[in-house]
Amino acid sequence: MEILAELHPKTKIDKIQKEIKELEPFDGFDLPDSPLGYPSVLPPSVAVIIKNMYAGKRVIANQRLLDVNELYVASLSLTSKLIGFDIAFTQGDKPKIGKEVGYLTSEQAILLSKYHNKNLKAGLLVSMRKSREDIVKRLSFEPADFFLLLRLESEDQLEGLQTQKLIPYIIVRTEKNKEIASTLSQPVFDENKVMDFIYRLEDKGVQGVLLSSLGDTEALVRIIRKY
Repeated sequence: MEILAELHPKTKIDKIQKEIKELEPFDGFDLPDSPLGYPSVLPPSVAVIIKNMYAGKRVIANQRLLDVNELYVASLSLTSKLIGFDIAFTQGDKPKIGKEVGYLTSEQAILLSKYHNKNLKAGLLVSMRKSREDIVKRLSFEPADFFLLLRLESEDQLEGLQTQKLIPYIIVRTEKNKEIASTLSQPVFDENKVMDFIYRLEDKGVQGVLLSSLGDTEALVRIIRKY
């Protein structure tokens, strides 16, 4: 099983490099794109830094579709070919600056990006808060190479689903981030219980997991050392 770490882009290269080195035991990284619609460093730029440091690491760059058109998606696809990262398409939250310009669905974005880069690995987001019918329909989109699974509370929710392409997003609650974690309207898992959950997901045939510790990098390091 692949274990990926969420890495929030920073504006200082030395700080990014330091965090990447600390998280070196992970199989790869997921790079958010302007979380909550606020401006942030673009994921492809951080992907370059990671690939220069660890060429073999998997990198998933998230791409908001509310902000871009077809030309940008096609150019991003060519950029991914140059640098070597995967893409997870999401609509994203309403931008805090400017107006929404996106009108592409995630499915359309995958088809367009793969047209320009046939070897691209591209994925979608799937929320377990959707109806079972909507989840099954989303997972049946064959061109998607993976699905970032949000709001998963138990491995029992995966019963009857095809799990080979799933990458559950797991938020880790630690002593350091517990106050922030308590404000979230989505499942969180105590640091000392995360590995047990990962093993249960592995038994279900899940291909990988994505861990977020809400900025507590030390906790991520402690967890990966247990695997």
